[in-house]
Amino acid sequence: MTDDLSLYLKIAEALYRALDLDRRAYIILTCATAGQIFGFSRAFLLLVNEKTAMLEGKMGVGPASHEEASRVWHQMAQENKSLDELLEEYDKIPDRESMPLYPLVRRFNVPLSKEDELVIRCLKDKRALKVTHAREDARVSEEFYKVLGAEEFACIPLITQDKAVGVMLADNLYSCRPISDENVQSLTFVARVLGAAIEGARIHHKLLENQRKLRKMTEELRLSYVLASVGEMAAYLTHEIKNPLVAIGGLARSIYKNTDEPDTLGSIKKQAKIIIDEIEQLEHLVNDTGYVFRLDKLVLEREDLNQVIEDTCELMEEELEQGGVKLARDLSPVPHLWIDRNRIKAVLVNLIHNAIESMPQGGELKIKSQRDEQFVKMETKDTGGGVSPDIKEKIFSPFVSTKPQGSGLGLSMVKHIVEQHGGRVGIESRENEGTSVFVYLPIRER
Repeated sequence: MTDDLSLYLKIAEALYRALDLDRRAYIILTCATAGQIFGFSRAFLLLVNEKTAMLEGKMGVGPASHEEASRVWHQMAQENKSLDELLEEYDKIPDRESMPLYPLVRRFNVPLSKEDELVIRCLKDKRALKVTHAREDARVSEEFYKVLGAEEFACIPLITQDKAVGVMLADNLYSCRPISDENVQSLTFVARVLGAAIEGARIHHKLLENQRKLRKMTEELRLSYVLASVGEMAAYLTHEIKNPLVAIGGLARSIYKNTDEPDTLGSIKKQAKIIIDEIEQLEHLVNDTGYVFRLDKLVLEREDLNQVIEDTCELMEEELEQGGVKLARDLSPVPHLWIDRNRIKAVLVNLIHNAIESMPQGGELKIKSQRDEQFVKMETKDTGGGVSPDIKEKIFSPFVSTKPQGSGLGLSMVKHIVEQHGGRVGIESRENEGTSVFVYLPIRER
């Protein structure tokens, strides 16, 4: 009893140090298969998924064949590691997908409604079960037997706060050693520890997830405040600057029209022309700034996004050609959307413009549309220089730019417009490999 208590204390200590579910499951399943502890050939963890109403395989520890079993046992005999040494390796666990039994684990999917299946009965009754002749046992379906492949196995419920959250399976497929009632009893005690550990890991995961959501909400609130402030600033600048610009522009045009004596007024005319050009550029800048950040409501119409893409590409054709950028379209049939056509065109113009600037030596730009569940996804993919990971994390924030002369408002404007439509924006980019920007617009009735 003293030895058992010491064993359970060591396991509990290792579980306490490991916070996430995978590590805690790996510790318990490793203890179940370690020769100096329980010595089962294989151990599996199946957990309840309440969303899908299924009992699903999550992890399996042990060899995947007789040959591998012989090799592993020979290696363990040579290394002769103690329990403490095995438990110290909990932080070196491989990914679930790379474990030998993972392909088998993925096949354990049993509906919770299938109450005649032994694993579901074990779950519902919260009672450990031992099977000695699985092929002949009416409680074991043929399908389940084919997946497990063992004639004799133990099925232990994982219980926390009087609620069964999963089961643990253990067998001696390769050693062919009989499973004693004492083995099942000891494993049941450990399973109780695992049940509590699973609940603790889930709580820890929820806390981390809530913390992440809180950080995201805080960041979005900050960005909304920044955008609102920029919008107010733009509206003020538009009001204060536009009228003087109009007056100056009108005066310059008047001078230009009335300078018909080239010998005496040629230089004035030339200067007036420069003034006109500069004024027109400033007028466009002010108008664009006011348009981008105005906070009025969207003008929604039922539109064909593919047609908006085609029209915008035609508008950008000259700029694409001058930049040496080859454009390709891959537009799938998609539902019509309730969108503000002009603002979505502004989004696409900005993305195309950014793509052109990222390929100063020319390149390829692909624009793709397709349905993605309840959204229509529009993707722009270029072959430019990409962006660094530290910039990518904040690329949609105001005043963040990869261009020396950029204002950093373009992609924040894109995000703002898309979110006004109830959509979302994402980006994938690698330095020297190009950038893909994804725009998701919701499919809905107005």
